Amino acid sequence: MAAKLWWMIHKDLVSECRARRVWPAMLLLGTVVALVFTVQMDLLPTEKRRMVGSLLWLAIFFAGMLAIDRSFASEREDGCWEGLLLCPISPTAVYLAKLVVNVVALAALQCVLIPLFIVLSDVPLLARPGAMLLTALLGNLGIAAVGTLLSALATAVRPNGNLLVLLVLPLVIPIVLAAAEATRLIAQGDLGAPWWRWVQLLGAFAIVFVTAGAVLFDFVIED
Repeated sequence: MAAKLWWMIHKDLVSECRARRVWPAMLLLGTVVALVFTVQMDLLPTEKRRMVGSLLWLAIFFAGMLAIDRSFASEREDGCWEGLLLCPISPTAVYLAKLVVNVVALAALQCVLIPLFIVLSDVPLLARPGAMLLTALLGNLGIAAVGTLLSALATAVRPNGNLLVLLVLPLVIPIVLAAAEATRLIAQGDLGAPWWRWVQLLGAFAIVFVTAGAVLFDFVIED
């Protein structure tokens, strides 16, 4: 299973690097949203540290959905979805491969947005890089787990529609809220018990949603 999983991850990443169909638009949208948010953030330094987490994760969510929404589009558009399902690859492996690719996409987006927010808002988000990395990883897993599962559902229901944000938003509100609060505490230099509680909540969301996605994916892709 590991070899098949790696093959699917490698296929999607190489395809995106060659075609550049989604990631450039995602990065551009994230940059525009970040610029709009930070230009309007004419606040005192303490207020900026309080708000930067929410603005950062909203930008990550809305821009990241552009990539996650296209998770299964290439298979549908090229007519190879049925062929992929006929291959000796379990639906769980397909889901996990798409999940990993979407986590990588969100990480690439954050590599642009976090330094941009630091420059534009003058908030030291990377003063504690380990804490920020853990928060970003768990937040990415939660958002990508929900988005990947519902992307398959939305593509099956309406291949040419844009339903994903409407489907995902109610489910990821707790994840975005927890990630925003953890990021706020990092910006304020407070890594005490409240920060750990938000991180533990993010971890719980990630475990639950990844497990649910792996279990339910087989039912979602059934015609």
